[in-house]
Amino acid sequence: MGTAGGATQTENSTSTTIRVSAVGEVQAEPDQALVRVAIVQSADDAETVRTRLARNASQMREALREVGVGDDRIRTVAFDISEDRDEEGAPSGFRGVHAFEITLNDTSRVGRVVDTTVKNGANEVDGVAFTLSDARRDELRTRALQSAVNGARADAEIIADAENLSITGVRNASTVESSFVPAEAETTAVADAGGKTEVESGPVTVAVQVTVTYEARPG
Repeated sequence: MGTAGGATQTENSTSTTIRVSAVGEVQAEPDQALVRVAIVQSADDAETVRTRLARNASQMREALREVGVGDDRIRTVAFDISEDRDEEGAPSGFRGVHAFEITLNDTSRVGRVVDTTVKNGANEVDGVAFTLSDARRDELRTRALQSAVNGARADAEIIADAENLSITGVRNASTVESSFVPAEAETTAVADAGGKTEVESGPVTVAVQVTVTYEARPG
């Protein structure tokens, strides 16, 4: 956790105010993973490409069901069949891509799921992101917000003390949309692990910025 920001003191005929910005950050281990894979096929005609994409997608989904990943956890994020061109610009066949994102609530299963997809139709692994479920993200945002508010108050107290002021209340407060940084993972196949994929993750960070204007009086 941490706070940062600036503060200003303003005064008019009726009141003195101190305006402070602060940031609160919380890091936590991810409880959700997003696995991105793709099926890529090429052929002389578009229909053959489409058929191969459909066949591999069906095979991959069936294999994922067998390891406990239902169809509701698999979604298409891209589908395209286009005509290829050679260096001279002449038609050279067709290429198709069907990309998927697989959501896992058990992050320890990422390696097995990657292996299952690659062995059953997928031929590209586009990446793995470790992230947070909605409930966990809301929980961490609340903690980050509390940290930011505490930091703002501490900064305001320091400024007030330096100017021989006492804080008497809050005039207004606002938050900036919280930031959320998933952990992008490195995927490696380990030879001595029987060719199984191992995925290393890192912490996920949630940050919230607040701006608070405090009312103050001399003394």
